[in-house]
Amino acid sequence: MVRLLSYNVLEGAAPDRLGEVLRVIESADADVVAVQEARYWRRNRRAIFRCVKRQLGMRGLIVPANSGFDLVLFSRYRIARYANLGLDTVMLHTALSADLVMPSGATLTLFVAHLRPDMPGRAREAALLLQWMAPYRDAYCALCGDLNSVAPGDTIARSLIWPGSELGRIGDGVIASIRRDGWRDCLRLYSPRLAGFTLGVGRRVARVDYVFASRRLAERLKACRVHQHPNALAASDHSPLLAEFDV
Repeated sequence: MVRLLSYNVLEGAAPDRLGEVLRVIESADADVVAVQEARYWRRNRRAIFRCVKRQLGMRGLIVPANSGFDLVLFSRYRIARYANLGLDTVMLHTALSADLVMPSGATLTLFVAHLRPDMPGRAREAALLLQWMAPYRDAYCALCGDLNSVAPGDTIARSLIWPGSELGRIGDGVIASIRRDGWRDCLRLYSPRLAGFTLGVGRRVARVDYVFASRRLAERLKACRVHQHPNALAASDHSPLLAEFDV
């Protein structure tokens, strides 16, 4: 069983929040942790990255983003290959891919992405991401991250959106395009009616964080839920999403 946690830690989890972020991550007991907005984690010879990696006792890698909002991957499994796909492209942030070798010997290919908040730039980034993922449709493959998008039919607490926020203009076209391409929305597969808000801890606003799976991997889905923790409000403006697969 592999437990995958995706977590936007809000501008790098400044020093006053890093302890809270770690407590949230550790409570999930995940095998693979995908972190978005790891800002500043490369400074001082990757001091924050090395601190978190040591605390979790996991393998890890950090990839630079065009915006400085880097992506980080921690794994209990061997990372056979990885690539920083989105660096120096049209992506505001970036996207990474990694091949993780499971104890069974199977390879799980994981894509981690942080899409931009504005349209139509977000749609262009999603199209590029789907192009990179296309060769893995029939493999064990997952996509996770903050996609800054809502899904068709999802609830949005519009009364809680700050005036002028991009969320006020957010659409469902990006998630619809990912679904049309054959990728399965794991939270909807596991809990069709759950709102699953991940953005706006303490002020539940919308679901913008996702785990998608290829058809083959979706058949192995055992659970998917928003990971709840008492420290979530102090840690980030996002709640992490946790998915479990029998691979």
